[in-house]
Amino acid sequence: MFTTFSFATRTLVALAVSLRAFAAAPDDKPERQREPDWVDARWNQTDLGNFHASVVPLPGGRIAKGLSVRVGAHGEGAVAYDTATCSLRAGWTGGFLKFAPGRYGLIDAPLLGGPVQFTAPAAPAWGTAAVQWRGLHVSGPRVVLEYKVGETTVKESPWFESGENLDAFTRIFEVDPTSVPLAVALLDGKDRAHDVANIEGLKIFSFQDTNGLLRVTVSGAGAELRFSSNVLKLHFPITNTTSHAKVFLSHCTAQDLLKFATLVKNSAAAEDLAALARSGPLRWKPLPTRGQRGFGSDAYVIDTLTVPYENPWKALFFTSGVDFLPNGDAAVCTIHGDVWLVSGVDNTLQKLTWRRFATGLFQPLGLRVRNGKIHVLGRDQITVLHDENGDGEADFYENFCNQIQTSTSGHDYVTSLDTDTNGNFYYIDPRGVHRVSPDGKKLETMAAGWRNPNGMGVSADGSIITAAPQQGEWTPSSSICEVKPGGWYGYGGPRVTTERPLGYDAPLCWIPHRVDNSGGSQLWVTSDGWGPLRDHFMHFSFGRCAQFLVLREVVDGMAQGAITPLPGKFLSGAMRGAFNPHDGQLYVVGSKGWQTSAARDGCLQRVRYTGATPLVPLEFHVHTNGVRIMFATPLDRAAAEDVGSYAVAHWNYRYAKPYGSKDYLPSEPEQEGHETLEVRAAKLLPDGRGVFLEIPALRPVMQFEIRYSLKSADGKAMRSELHGSINRLGARWEK
Repeated sequence: MFTTFSFATRTLVALAVSLRAFAAAPDDKPERQREPDWVDARWNQTDLGNFHASVVPLPGGRIAKGLSVRVGAHGEGAVAYDTATCSLRAGWTGGFLKFAPGRYGLIDAPLLGGPVQFTAPAAPAWGTAAVQWRGLHVSGPRVVLEYKVGETTVKESPWFESGENLDAFTRIFEVDPTSVPLAVALLDGKDRAHDVANIEGLKIFSFQDTNGLLRVTVSGAGAELRFSSNVLKLHFPITNTTSHAKVFLSHCTAQDLLKFATLVKNSAAAEDLAALARSGPLRWKPLPTRGQRGFGSDAYVIDTLTVPYENPWKALFFTSGVDFLPNGDAAVCTIHGDVWLVSGVDNTLQKLTWRRFATGLFQPLGLRVRNGKIHVLGRDQITVLHDENGDGEADFYENFCNQIQTSTSGHDYVTSLDTDTNGNFYYIDPRGVHRVSPDGKKLETMAAGWRNPNGMGVSADGSIITAAPQQGEWTPSSSICEVKPGGWYGYGGPRVTTERPLGYDAPLCWIPHRVDNSGGSQLWVTSDGWGPLRDHFMHFSFGRCAQFLVLREVVDGMAQGAITPLPGKFLSGAMRGAFNPHDGQLYVVGSKGWQTSAARDGCLQRVRYTGATPLVPLEFHVHTNGVRIMFATPLDRAAAEDVGSYAVAHWNYRYAKPYGSKDYLPSEPEQEGHETLEVRAAKLLPDGRGVFLEIPALRPVMQFEIRYSLKSADGKAMRSELHGSINRLGARWEK
């Protein structure tokens, strides 16, 4: 009782502090932030769990899809695998991983926590055999890796043992029956003096290196060590039974040969990895918090599901993906590698419980639930998380698709997992928008040419796909692009064709930098519980911690549109959203780390429809003689037909290599500025919900802005704006 009350009290205090910080956040000028604002070493205090996926820097080169595993009862050592080739590449002692403080640890690869004790060849460990990474099992402090070599399933578990005043890394192999001989490279012996000794039936190889003698042997009758072509390999013969082998690697002095042999003889036999892979004890206790319902008279208000920022494991909450399980629990991923389950998501939010469900994922920036299973997008793969014993923690991290291309660069993020009703998955990265087949086996790139995209969106049936790049080189301003197969959207330079005279495919709409300096994802409104915005779609702003409604139209086969703000601000930079099928409301997660007005590391917040009529436009149409705007509510005629209620301007950007673009007059392309357009007349349409603005000088432009100050028919103030692009003018509107 006391512990629960104490935590709840701290939660309320933290919420109050967060709300005060949010109120004082510099939401008008996030672009003033610079690198020193994002220097933070807190990640080094986090209990990461048993393993961590990342780029791993090693003496022989970096691993792009690395997996570091902590070994030993007290974490005395660690090893690094390359999951792309199913190869163990190195082992070290002295600590696990060290994270650089820049960008909260998210820009640089972690460093090894101590000196390297051994390295394996950088080449694929299983030679020319085809390998397929299946995933890993967690069992208490142990990790069991599973992969296929050809048609043979292999399980492997690294560990660290001590005895006879010596320490040894161990690798336990369990190899299913195989119709072909298999061999795995263990150690690079190039330029190392070596010899072989036989002691009490053990064949012990010794290699001289800068740390002294590295001794290697294997116990068990299922495999044999052989040294050839400067590589020490473990060979498995053809067999119709399961083979077990346990490899030992230890640094010793010349006098320690017998001690090493004794350590090996006294060590337990190779464990049954199939049994070990069955889930172990719980690791993370649940954490209670209390949420806070929003208030106000708007049609949509923001509730806060309080995040346990302070927790026993010092886990960070840079939230980056959200979706819902069939039982109504929310699943939330964080960029630093965790997935959390949130229960108690009801109308009041007074009894929330957060459970750490998974750890160690590679910068997850998207999450979706399909067929009741959590799918998480990382830089290395899409992972399916299985709770095989139903205890509330993931114990099998299954590789669903690891065809994702990545690099060892710090800035190579893979973001925004989405799905369609046909079962396909989608994500976006610097290489383009990609679609993954329902079984995870086929990956296709649909279009490319976006700079540092942090978001995308997919309509329910997959017929409309959007992408949101960030302002920078070859990207004059932020934008929302509607993706067409084979499209090129400009980043990297022009690709001029007959169908693409600009050198790039025009976006759905450009967005002024001051309106959204850094975009998140787009999301279609699929819930009947969200009022008249059903079947529209939204755009999230990471930079402004905001949400926008996107108004899309198609003119002569070409899409164009505008965004208009929805009320409310989030506690962090909005990135992803999902509708909860249990209450029909929108849940949004956000983060920080780049230029954003975020007040907290991350957030989980609910945008709840109150039943009031939204005071927002629902449609926007461009004609040769003006624009037509349709609202969700009837308008006051006097305000709607007063041309003084509107201010319209337009401008262009310059598509070029320099970072971003200034604003240029459409009539004088070399002169900076905005052109004001005359609204000659304003006419309320017969249904009372629409207005036509007669604008004779309207023309195709990259950016337009319409500001309005109206009233609803029942007297409510309606002051807002639209920003968008005109790619083509529709037919003349006849009043």
